[in-house]
Amino acid sequence: MKATRIAVGLMVALVMAGRVPGTTTADETDIWSVPTNGLQARLTLVEKPKLNGTRWLVPYLELRNVRDLGHPMEIQCDSHHLKIELVDADGKPIRVSALPRTGFVPDLGKVILPWDSSIRINLECKNWGIPKDAAAMVSTDSGAWVIQEAERDKVYLRATVTGEKIEPDYKAWYGTVQTPLLKVDWK
Repeated sequence: MKATRIAVGLMVALVMAGRVPGTTTADETDIWSVPTNGLQARLTLVEKPKLNGTRWLVPYLELRNVRDLGHPMEIQCDSHHLKIELVDADGKPIRVSALPRTGFVPDLGKVILPWDSSIRINLECKNWGIPKDAAAMVSTDSGAWVIQEAERDKVYLRATVTGEKIEPDYKAWYGTVQTPLLKVDWK
């Protein structure tokens, strides 16, 4: 009995300290935006297999419903309400996409986020021209950027989601939420 209490106490202490194998401690991917009308957002970046010899970095938008109303929220994520930018460390846009583009892109449209939940949305868009053997590329509906080796770890992605107030306002999310800057890096 005493040994069990000691073991449980040690496990609790380790969990609180973030040192149990299989758990993670806070890092830059754990940072969410400040809530706006009950919505938080962040970006993550996943390295996928190369395309045309170019490192392919896929951004994901994560949305989290932290409203205390107990209702789902509807978030517009179409091209008019969701914008992805490549920015510097101060959040100033670096450049707009200048790559050729062809083909249709399905619009994300409206996302319904249940109360006290989150969703992860792939923002990958493959209808931009992919240069051969570039260091890396990030491609979204908002734009596509070739990242040079010298820019690695020095440029960032940011997403901005906007929504207008409509009735019933307990359902439709409104406001502006901007993700924390996400450093563009790879293995």
